[in-house]
Amino acid sequence: MNWTKHPVRILTLLLSCALLFTACKKDKDENPAGGGGYPKEVTIEYRVTTTTSTLKKASVTYINETGGHSTDDAAALPFSKKFKKSVKQYDVILVSGMALVGGNFTLEILVNDKVVKTESFSGTSTITGSTAYGFE
Repeated sequence: MNWTKHPVRILTLLLSCALLFTACKKDKDENPAGGGGYPKEVTIEYRVTTTTSTLKKASVTYINETGGHSTDDAAALPFSKKFKKSVKQYDVILVSGMALVGGNFTLEILVNDKVVKTESFSGTSTITGSTAYGFE
């Protein structure tokens, strides 16, 4: 493919890369885990909520207190899971959800009772989404 004939594709690619790198960078003052001093123990909470009245359950997967993956294939909504975990610098935690009905849901990650990441997802026949937070 001749990229000079497709300047919109080049611009889109460059903007996507720039967005990816700037979105992943966090200001140290916004880190509720307190900046440096790793490893440290923090309280992590995952929340999955919906405003869709017909959405009663979803499959929820998350990083658990041991660093492994846990899945609840029929989690009642709203869903919440809270635990303490020892984290190291650059550890990443995540929560993902999937529902086989149309509508919307919101995924939230809280660290030490402060929301550090919120994302909403929607779909007409299925809903899937995932959000992650990295400790810096």
